[in-house]
Amino acid sequence: MLHAHKPAWLPLGALLVREGLISNEQLELALIDQQGTGLRLGELLVHWGWVESPAISRALAEQYELEFVDLDAAEIDPAAVERLPAAEARKRGAIPIRMLENDRLLVGVADPTDVGACEELRTMLGGKVTLVVVDQMELHRALAREYG
Repeated sequence: MLHAHKPAWLPLGALLVREGLISNEQLELALIDQQGTGLRLGELLVHWGWVESPAISRALAEQYELEFVDLDAAEIDPAAVERLPAAEARKRGAIPIRMLENDRLLVGVADPTDVGACEELRTMLGGKVTLVVVDQMELHRALAREYG
């Protein structure tokens, strides 16, 4: 039996170059500037207007082998939202979206690299959590809409 070849993990910048969203030169400039600003690469590229925020989120989803969910188009279940208090949702940059099979909760996070926050969410929500990546801007709008 042949196993499907899993592509090698690529850094965010390499994914963005591969997708044609930035050039190698732009990546180089951003990486140099990143060292002085303390901003993360995606934040810097969005700040400079070189890449749209949802494109960064989609690349992060691919990088971490997670699904991307468009929160502006998704239907958020109020019963799911009730499972996570507003303060915790904002603190961890997360929003419950809907219940899945086997009492699992689908939760959108803007930063899948924050392993600590993701683990805290799992603990808080009883471990039955499926994470997806959402856009940071869409997350802020959804938090305001759902939690007031």
